[in-house]
Amino acid sequence: MHGKLHIALPLIILSLVWAPSAAQESIGVFNSLKGIGATVRLPENDGVFHTATAFVDIYGVATSRCSNPGLRFNVSRQYVLSRVQKGDVHLSFYAGPGVTLGYVRDHDKGFGIDLKSLFSDNEGAVAAISGDAGCRFDFGGSVALDISFASDLGIHIRKNEDEREYFAPSVSIYNNGWMQWLYPQLTILFKLR
Repeated sequence: MHGKLHIALPLIILSLVWAPSAAQESIGVFNSLKGIGATVRLPENDGVFHTATAFVDIYGVATSRCSNPGLRFNVSRQYVLSRVQKGDVHLSFYAGPGVTLGYVRDHDKGFGIDLKSLFSDNEGAVAAISGDAGCRFDFGGSVALDISFASDLGIHIRKNEDEREYFAPSVSIYNNGWMQWLYPQLTILFKLR
């Protein structure tokens, strides 16, 4: 899976960037304690816009607990709640639902207290619904700044570490999805039009 991950992420990012440019409003660089990646934002229509984000999930990598990152993909529908203009700076406050899919590691079963949870490798598939809220700073030029917070509520499916003889998946709540909701997400958007 890890070799495929290194091939899949650049392909997803390229497909996001090379999508028909008439449909894109802006592309950007996604940065967070959750990971780094690319974002495509579609134009706003009647106070609603859509975003697609692909990023490497670095849970466990920064602390050297594992050497390979995960991959997450999120598509969301955002509703503009209010707008404020101060000089040349336009602020847009938004919130909305989305869907997250990926292949990631989840928070340890024992919260890192015992050796078994410290050395367990909880990699597996994730499927979740997401909620996102944020603020976009548009400075009137070709670059905008987006700060948001997101939470994912879903399931994490992985190999059962206690069962060695046959494949018996283990299904649990995706803990990192709700535990990382306070991690700010900073996206630098480059306008295409």
